[in-house]
Amino acid sequence: MSFYTSVIEGLGNDHLSLSNLDSGYSVKDIKESVAFYQSMFGIESLKGKKVAILVESVKENISLFYAIRNLQGTVIPLSTQSKKDDLIGVLDSLDPHIIFTEHNIKGFNCSEVINEWAKGNITKTLVLSTDDYKSFSTTSLGGKEESSLYNSGDFITFSSGSTGTPKGIVFKDSVFDYTFRCLHNSWELKPSDNMFFFAPTSSLFGVTGMNTIIKSGANFIHSDDFDLLKIVNILDKWKCNKISTTPSIFKAIYKFASNLKPEVLDRLELVCVVGEKVSPSYISHFPIMKNCKFLSHLGSSEAGSIADGYITDKDAKDIDFVMANEAEHRVVDGELLLKTGGLFTEYYNSKSLTDEAFDNGWFKTGDLVEFDDDGTFKIVGRKKDVIKKGGRHVVTSEIESVIQKIEGVNNVAVVGAPHDVYGEQIVAFVVAKDLTSKNIRSYCARRVSSYKIPDKVIFLEEIPLKNNKVDKQKLKALIAEAK
Repeated sequence: MSFYTSVIEGLGNDHLSLSNLDSGYSVKDIKESVAFYQSMFGIESLKGKKVAILVESVKENISLFYAIRNLQGTVIPLSTQSKKDDLIGVLDSLDPHIIFTEHNIKGFNCSEVINEWAKGNITKTLVLSTDDYKSFSTTSLGGKEESSLYNSGDFITFSSGSTGTPKGIVFKDSVFDYTFRCLHNSWELKPSDNMFFFAPTSSLFGVTGMNTIIKSGANFIHSDDFDLLKIVNILDKWKCNKISTTPSIFKAIYKFASNLKPEVLDRLELVCVVGEKVSPSYISHFPIMKNCKFLSHLGSSEAGSIADGYITDKDAKDIDFVMANEAEHRVVDGELLLKTGGLFTEYYNSKSLTDEAFDNGWFKTGDLVEFDDDGTFKIVGRKKDVIKKGGRHVVTSEIESVIQKIEGVNNVAVVGAPHDVYGEQIVAFVVAKDLTSKNIRSYCARRVSSYKIPDKVIFLEEIPLKNNKVDKQKLKALIAEAK
């Protein structure tokens, strides 16, 4: 059974499955879009072809995903937050056979960047561009020969590796079955639910989460961009009773809605927060939501759903997580290791990274945990030095590498610091001459996604060292002293 069939099987053509502020779409609407995109490709099979998609519309993203998988292609949903350097890095790593893109996303001329990349590529790339999802231009660029066929995965998501370089995470369609069961139970989904789900469509959680809602027969409510007024109006229009997003984004929604339309908060039965570590005191930010359940969902970019923890006591020290029923686990040197039905197949084109991620078949999550006698566990830290900003992972070494290229910069170190809204913020310590914070931020803005731009830039005479390594604890202490 195809991914597409497994999601919509059993849903009637008139069933409302996907909605935004402007429209609601039935299963029939989705089927028509899928058929249109399958005919657009003009061939009966995409087997072995890597097909990247860069589109802002969630409805078109889902339809393209289904169409490509129906044609047996490997689909790669790209991040709409990408800027030039990010996008080129992913394309260099992936070398796709086909790219479907909008001309412009949020002022970024992505089709121009993609076409420039394809022209200089040694292999042939077919680029399909559109403004309206109805008509499209088709251009074949690059070399004469196509890149080799790829049959090891059904879809690929991208994240940054430990060096900040793009890392493709390869999955089989079968991971959806596991994640569906986990999320369906976590969210207690019913056909009568109207669930607002806000997550990147380029992530595993985005792909599996939105399809879980549709398959459950519930109405998947979404916004194509982060506009608080639009989101509050969407919640109101569709009478949403459940929501899943990052802790920082929900705090922003709450602050906006409590003043504008508090009734949208009264309707919420469940708020599921993902992507950032939260403490039990998180629920104290929402005093008017007395009857709503708050759930912290723990997942992994490589392993899918892992565990859930209900947030019930704001005065508790930590959240107690319960492992997903189908997830096997063990703890080695404090680190959580897993075997789940949602595990990735491999890191794209990197056997060494794949091997490093496992210990005798067990996936190393990087989460440091402590288990209690009742089988619940707590998250106590992370092994990797990653900043979690607004649910997005930012690798410090990537930002350091970008800033180090600025003329006049002698040294740089990047750390995370607490932030009231985003969970963490990015602070860059820079040793440089004749440069300002604006110079640093402007340079980064042209090369990395907006959420990766340092929130603060602090200039030092020298970067503190400890045992010949950057003393990041000292740097964090400097941030605290500056408050």
